[in-house]
Amino acid sequence: MAEISSTGDQMLTVLETVAKHGPITVAEVVRLCEMNRTVVHRLLTTLETRAYVRRAPAGFVLGSAVIELARQLETDISSIAKSHMDRMAERTGETVVLHCVDKDDAMVVEQSLGGQHLVRVQHTPGSRHPLYQGASGWALLAFQDEKTIARLLRRVTGAAAARDRLQEIRNLKYAISHDELQMGVHGVAAPLFDRAGNCIASVAILVPAARMDKLNVLLPELIAGAVAINTDLQREA
Repeated sequence: MAEISSTGDQMLTVLETVAKHGPITVAEVVRLCEMNRTVVHRLLTTLETRAYVRRAPAGFVLGSAVIELARQLETDISSIAKSHMDRMAERTGETVVLHCVDKDDAMVVEQSLGGQHLVRVQHTPGSRHPLYQGASGWALLAFQDEKTIARLLRRVTGAAAARDRLQEIRNLKYAISHDELQMGVHGVAAPLFDRAGNCIASVAILVPAARMDKLNVLLPELIAGAVAINTDLQREA
């Protein structure tokens, strides 16, 4: 195994702790990270100087540098995926949506609207929902790390059934949902991966209830589109 920087590892641990628990005090970071208080204070000061965290009245929260990095990631994914999504929407006549992981949520970062139907599904970019809801969320959650999955499944009724669902999604490489996020909306979604194998986004085709019987017909289009986007993502990474 390649040698890692212990200081860099500690700094990332502190940053992740602020991201998950902020606003958070120095004492709380010390407790959660099990680090020396002086070390934590020094790391937070460095992160604050570089705008990765900032002091809020109730404690430390993420700073503008992290937000800008996230914005760049979303922009890169959107620019790579958009042309494929447009073609998927044109061929299927349905709405195609791109979600990215944002902490414990799936966030809409792009969509392409099909033009063949008067009634169609439409999302608002920037809107979000928990990873354990909807096809897009489940397609993302199935490929997150075990710690994230365990934490989120504590919020779900029927965790055993949820784990079975996640395993099925891993086997199939896609997720299906019916009336989960919005009544009358049905979807199929596939995960998207970077070159390192991290699941960073999902692409979904969404239909209203009147056309829910089309989902199986739409699966080949979804899978082909996801393969094309994944190929470009890994080429550009």
